[in-house]
Amino acid sequence: MTGQKGPTELQVFKTVLMHCIVIIAFPVISFFVSKIFIFDGILGLSTVTSNVYAAGVAVLVLHVALAAFIYRAYFDTPSKTPTKSD
Repeated sequence: MTGQKGPTELQVFKTVLMHCIVIIAFPVISFFVSKIFIFDGILGLSTVTSNVYAAGVAVLVLHVALAAFIYRAYFDTPSKTPTKSD
């Protein structure tokens, strides 16, 4: 055994927790920010129209957050790869 190991359970937990918070919080925040400031404030759209557009923004943000999580889970490799010593 060479003593090299991958990420600890705590590091994996922190990474997954961070991604979960981003996946939950960012779409909600983006919905209200885009609705209040952009669609209601700047553009002056009706309530229903601004809700629909803000929901579209939230869906796009959610897809970006999910893509980041999937990319990190699929392509992220441990910094140290185990080597076999004979």
